[in-house]
Amino acid sequence: MDNDYKALMIGSLLHDIGKFIQRAKNPRIKHQKCGAEFIEKYYKNLGINEEIKNLVIELIREHHNKSNSNPLVKILILSDWLSSGEREDVEECLNVPKKDQALLSVFELIDISDDKFYHKKIKKNKEELYRNGMKYYLKPLSIKEEVIFPYPNPNISYESLYNAFKNELENKNKKVKIDNFEKLFQLIQKYLWCVPSATNWKKEGYLPDISLFDHLKTTCAIACCLYKLYKNIEEHLDAKLTDDMLSKLLKRIPLEKGKYKKELNPFWEKYELFSLIHGDISGIQNFIFKVTTKYATKSLKGRSFYLDFLTEIIANYIIQKLDLPITNILFCGGGHFYILSYKVKDNFIKDIEEEINDLIYQKFRTDLYITLGKVNIKPYEFLSQAESNFSKKWKDVGKVTAIKKMQKYHYKIKLSIEKFFKPEGSGDENKICRCCRGEFEKGIQLYDEGEDKVCKNCYSFVELTEFLKEFKKLGKIDYNYKKPSRAKIKDKINISMKELPALQELFEKVKFENEKYNLPKENGDLEIPYKIWSIAFPLDDNKKIKDFDRLAEQANERTGTNKIGILKMDVDNLGKVFTKGLGEFASISRMSTLSSMLTLFFTGYIPHLIETGYCKIKDKEVPYKDNVYLVYSGGDDTLIVGSWDVIWELAKDIRRKFKRFTCYNPNLSLSAGIVIVNPKFEFKKAVNMANVELDDTAKEDKIVLPINGKYEDIKKNAISIFGCPLNWDFEVYYDEESIKRLEKLYSIKYDKEIKIDDKIKELMKKYNETELENHFEKALKSNISRRILFISQTVADKLNRVIEYKGEEFLINFPYYWRILYYLHRNFKSGDKLDVNVKFLEDYVKEKITYGLKCGNVRFNDLKVSAKIVELKNRNG
Repeated sequence: MDNDYKALMIGSLLHDIGKFIQRAKNPRIKHQKCGAEFIEKYYKNLGINEEIKNLVIELIREHHNKSNSNPLVKILILSDWLSSGEREDVEECLNVPKKDQALLSVFELIDISDDKFYHKKIKKNKEELYRNGMKYYLKPLSIKEEVIFPYPNPNISYESLYNAFKNELENKNKKVKIDNFEKLFQLIQKYLWCVPSATNWKKEGYLPDISLFDHLKTTCAIACCLYKLYKNIEEHLDAKLTDDMLSKLLKRIPLEKGKYKKELNPFWEKYELFSLIHGDISGIQNFIFKVTTKYATKSLKGRSFYLDFLTEIIANYIIQKLDLPITNILFCGGGHFYILSYKVKDNFIKDIEEEINDLIYQKFRTDLYITLGKVNIKPYEFLSQAESNFSKKWKDVGKVTAIKKMQKYHYKIKLSIEKFFKPEGSGDENKICRCCRGEFEKGIQLYDEGEDKVCKNCYSFVELTEFLKEFKKLGKIDYNYKKPSRAKIKDKINISMKELPALQELFEKVKFENEKYNLPKENGDLEIPYKIWSIAFPLDDNKKIKDFDRLAEQANERTGTNKIGILKMDVDNLGKVFTKGLGEFASISRMSTLSSMLTLFFTGYIPHLIETGYCKIKDKEVPYKDNVYLVYSGGDDTLIVGSWDVIWELAKDIRRKFKRFTCYNPNLSLSAGIVIVNPKFEFKKAVNMANVELDDTAKEDKIVLPINGKYEDIKKNAISIFGCPLNWDFEVYYDEESIKRLEKLYSIKYDKEIKIDDKIKELMKKYNETELENHFEKALKSNISRRILFISQTVADKLNRVIEYKGEEFLINFPYYWRILYYLHRNFKSGDKLDVNVKFLEDYVKEKITYGLKCGNVRFNDLKVSAKIVELKNRNG
């Protein structure tokens, strides 16, 4: 790497560091000067060598000076502009001093409506959004709730955050030495993730919802691309950047009063300089769950982790081929990655896709496939505009890969269709892997598994699971750490993660800057260099992973029901959230902020919640970590297995946290599917059943609310169990903050105050699944027969069947309705009146029917589910 490139890489990552120092120390000095002086003092601590120090300082000091003749400065100025495509030249200003401004959550901006009525409101009055919106404390990045969750009015101190930053930089604890780019990148992430990139003061007028970290990251990514185009020496290049082109692009940003005008600088629409590369791994679900129940807990985590790690390695391999830094990986998780590159030739994508797939095919045949696609980008497409913005390119490249996914291994089939479809293997039963049921050439016996033999890939996944357990115990990751192999061979050996058969070739392809990382501490804090991996295992007294039988037994000890639960959750309308949610606000920096925050919740917070949280069952605190096996959590979804009673409570807890994390925005919701099965039930089938509950029931769910004289559909935002969908806010539990935000959204839509009918809200508050569970538990404690639980499930089923909807008409079979009330009185009378402990059932049925007549929509799933859950919880007494 030449010194100019290294200086530009570091200088662009640190170009606005002065904004942070300025707000903490001296707001009267320009941030360029603050930053340059800071680097002059701390360059050694930042890992900047003497050879490039002066150039880094020049880049930081001059990055607003268009008259500077240094082409590297010009590249940085243009990169700064492109990264800041969200900035608008507006007249309004935010009447809050810079030092008092906190970072507004990007989730406050999400609007997936077709007419963008919410965004129109935001653009009219940004100050109202900022004052009322949820914001972050100024604290070093951690995965604990009090740090990464937004709050209405956080007390902030730039000085305190700066002092913590300076202490770590000066290495006063003798823990961290910034000696490579990845560590410098993480230092910036750790302390600037919560600092607004641009505060909304008079001369600029920006909405402070983009972190300084994400602005610095994307500026660095763009600058590195432009440098490669300018030097014009990379073999994969399909464009170039000359001094003349650079001067033309720097004449001005083609914006006037926040609106794009091509005529102001037509060169922004002329030059195609960048490529957005999307990678998408196919076959994930079948790959993870291609495992027998016996080996599920021993290898599931290894399998899911392998896919995450495979995604990360492929993304890193591509940027190393392109000679670009880690800043150019805009997103990586859930089997997907997005890379910002200089414009590359089509053959580069084709060749690297085939190279990687050849390796995958050699290991797993057609079980997995990586699809790579690219779209090219012009400078004007970085601007946050209706005509074109970065989210549209995100959507376009997704379409490219979606089409290519339909042609998996086409190049192999084209080469030789006979060879590709030629049967393989001998069919010898003795060569069948006892874990995945595939055929091996040479099997591997494992200690503690009798005479069973497994294939080398399944052996790798069993070992990977053990490595993750070891790393969790140590609090550190070390790719070279050796532990005793589980392979039963003559001379017992120690093996490292890098030496596992499924990983060895992958490690050979990629050079990591660091091979040792710290996992998040028990309190959620991070120590550089860190990796946030989703690891959570239930361990027994011997520190072995509990199997499904033991997890079911634990549930049985509490409830009398020997079952496990499988929970599948993911974000609703994620495609819309990314491609439409930010609308005209969609810049590369905002997209980076949005993706990194969602990843932080699923990859960081959910494992932390499992490790530290608990639920109450039968008035006793039950830790999640002893009862829950986290199969995977990343990107936008999670799959968790555990004791059935804990899984049910954990699902509610995760959803409550998700709503808080996303500012209760009604445009962002989470749906879930749960199945409760015998621990020996075929695991793959059980997961498929959970998928059906999620995809076919919860995500197809719809309830109707009367709002502003018409019926509004509330879609998705549900959990399904026992085939019964329940809306989170109205049927599972009453979430007052979510209801307020829903009312606020409809008030904006109809431009007048909208309130959901108080009687409907009161009904939802009194009778939801959670409250009904409490009623049933109270009744059982009062010696009411458990028969009430079976009757309630029957009542719910029959009431659901006797209600009809014809258009907007609500029809009910009243004779049957009266028979149900008679049934209750006949079986649960106390003297002349209905027993007080089951009176809630009569009230529930009457008020639900009244509600149905009022809004044309009613169902009794909450009654059925609550009765069934309480029945399962009370089989041992």
